[in-house]
Amino acid sequence: MQIRNNGMRFGTVAHVLHWGMFAVFIALFVSAEIMQDLPKGEERWALYGFHKSLGVTALFLVFLRLSWRGLNPLPEGSGNNPAWQRSLAAAVHLLLYVVMLVMPLSGYVMSVAHGYGIEWFGLWELPDLVGKDEALAEQAKQLHIYSSYGLYALVGIHAGAAMWHQFVLKDGIMQRMLSVKNPLTD
Repeated sequence: MQIRNNGMRFGTVAHVLHWGMFAVFIALFVSAEIMQDLPKGEERWALYGFHKSLGVTALFLVFLRLSWRGLNPLPEGSGNNPAWQRSLAAAVHLLLYVVMLVMPLSGYVMSVAHGYGIEWFGLWELPDLVGKDEALAEQAKQLHIYSSYGLYALVGIHAGAAMWHQFVLKDGIMQRMLSVKNPLTD
């Protein structure tokens, strides 16, 4: 088992962080869609609490992922692609990180500015760093909603590019984030 990244592929820690974040964001999306349709009451508030806990988890994972990325070399990209494609890939990755930070932070501000605290799975409560402010809460809500649209678009671009590399270019780029090995590059 390869724990750290090397020049050819991401290591196990990067795999777990990447796919773990993907799973957390899927759970965030599903919980957000369900809680909007629930009538006001205990069940809805419980789902809000779960959604907020997942958001805190996502924020922690983003910081952990950025830290791990800073400590490990990135596998080499496809040097055969034109410079504009490499630049576009770098921009999409950067924007993904920005949105993955903005979404949970705006959710935190929205909740706290509305006067609702945030507990992490009932184990501990986050400090209220923002006072109650309905105008700020509404701005944070809009940012939270629009950043979710941005995340969906960026994940679509990211996944589409991965599929393009896998099925059109067949250059082994996608295997770097999968646990399977590519016989062409290994």
